[in-house]
Amino acid sequence: MSMWSASSKSLSNEQTKSDIGRGTKHIKLGPFDVLREVFAIANNPKATLIDKSDLFFHDYSIAPLFVQENYVHVIPTSTEGNKNKHLTLLSETADSICIGDIIDKQIRSGNNWSLLPTQAIFASVVPGELMKGHLRQMINFPAWLGKNSNRAHMDRVLQELHKHMRMRVSGNKTDIALEYLPLLKRALTQPLIEKEQEGIPEALKTMEEYFLLREDFDSIIDLSLWPNQTDPRTKIITKVKSAFTRAYNKESGKNPYAVTNVKKKKATAKATEEDLGENENIEVSEEEEEDDSIENDAMIKVKKPAAKKGASVSNEPSSSKEKKKNPSKKGGKSR
Repeated sequence: MSMWSASSKSLSNEQTKSDIGRGTKHIKLGPFDVLREVFAIANNPKATLIDKSDLFFHDYSIAPLFVQENYVHVIPTSTEGNKNKHLTLLSETADSICIGDIIDKQIRSGNNWSLLPTQAIFASVVPGELMKGHLRQMINFPAWLGKNSNRAHMDRVLQELHKHMRMRVSGNKTDIALEYLPLLKRALTQPLIEKEQEGIPEALKTMEEYFLLREDFDSIIDLSLWPNQTDPRTKIITKVKSAFTRAYNKESGKNPYAVTNVKKKKATAKATEEDLGENENIEVSEEEEEDDSIENDAMIKVKKPAAKKGASVSNEPSSSKEKKKNPSKKGGKSR
């Protein structure tokens, strides 16, 4: 408005109104709006290559993921009633996105940020040009982000299992995931399912042989489950699970490695075996908050100082001792 008022003092009001459209502000679009524009701007004959590339630079880290997640849901205007051409365009778009991923890897691994315009062509401009049309459903958020986070978590769990089992096995993480975990899952769950409480010693013997913790029991099952497979833990009755946990806690502590941040809570109330069998959520050992003090570390035993000879231990509170040494006078104020 300051620009208009400074430049239009000598102009008429009609000329000022005609210049209003020139003062539009550049607004950064969100990822959902960018995706709609990627497949719609190709239908605009006045759009230049720079205009199409600018959509990629609104957020170049997540824009390719949105294109990869939703390009299969676009109906191109040039393939109405022609399924073979539609499949051909999908194949060409997938190839372009793959080239964009290769360029992105080169950028991230070698800091070659000068390749960003090239990635914009293959990851955004070419897919939008090939699949120009309209979306037939709601835009999906990139599922790769959640899957990558889950993969990183599973990799950490597998690394922890490899550390625990490395004194018994000679394979790497891949060997453990493919060769050992399916057999260990069967060896740990089948005795509890078929023999119930009589199979607890057999399962504990397998865990002791491979130096596994109670948490590793669940990790092995989670890592070895494939999609649409039944979780064998659902076939183990609650009473057997509770008995298995109690038996493990009694015999734990035989592993040749240090277990950090694992401590036992003192029970505040006595629970009978029937209560433990009925309620699966009651556990004998739980993880407490981390504490750096030596006194609270489960792996370090602090040696108590020996009592001096002739020293008597009194159970009386300190206040009562002071009263005996300095008895208060009658009528005096008590401290």
